[in-house]
Amino acid sequence: MRYLSILLSFVLASSAVAQCEPDFDFGTAEWGASPDPAAGEQFDTAYVDVPYFDVFHVLVPTDASAIDPMFTLPLDSVILVNVMLVDTVSLDTLSLQDVGLDIICNNQESSPNPCTLISGDQYCASLEGTPTTGGVFQMTLEVQAWVTVFGVGVAQPYVFSGYILDIVGESSSNGIAEDNAENWTLFPNPADDQLTLKGLPTNSFIRVFNIAGQEMQVQADLKSGTQRTISTSNWAEGIYFVVAESAHEVVTQRLVVQH
Repeated sequence: MRYLSILLSFVLASSAVAQCEPDFDFGTAEWGASPDPAAGEQFDTAYVDVPYFDVFHVLVPTDASAIDPMFTLPLDSVILVNVMLVDTVSLDTLSLQDVGLDIICNNQESSPNPCTLISGDQYCASLEGTPTTGGVFQMTLEVQAWVTVFGVGVAQPYVFSGYILDIVGESSSNGIAEDNAENWTLFPNPADDQLTLKGLPTNSFIRVFNIAGQEMQVQADLKSGTQRTISTSNWAEGIYFVVAESAHEVVTQRLVVQH
């Protein structure tokens, strides 16, 4: 759950008012976030040219060791200094603004900067906008966790990963089409030991990514026909993204593996 506790401090110059309420039930936990990629949760799927809105809830820890075990000091606040998106197909690096999205923080006016999150409190933020670029993107968060050492504020940099942002539709920036998968199917879904892809684009190349954005070793029938089979017997249970690349398009589908 640690990743989203940092994500919510982005958009340092933003003055927009958040349209979310920090009312998630964390129970007796001392800190956490929802959604949580470590638990198989991810952002909702977005669609090009369709207004998008998703909400993050976070309970910020009081001890910096929750973020970095090397820091056993009380945590003052957290700040995200950068959000980087990497297209899992082209490997191009983009910002959220490059794909038409932004993060709007709500820290309940606990600090003049709406994206400064004070330790020990719950906050929320909204990921919103109208996506302009389709693709499956790995999201990396560059963080500063602030602690006080001998009366002096010290920022500890840290990098988190594990989020996937899936935007379905035609890319307006690179000319690559990411279809909503109506033109091809994969089954069974959930898959156990084997996956079949049917109706693929001619001469397409298959790539698969797990929820952390890591490319899987694909043991597949790589014939150039429109139907392929992939062994999933050695894959961990969870969510995956199956990407079919051809000369003129990139088509993505979401897959669940359950053994």
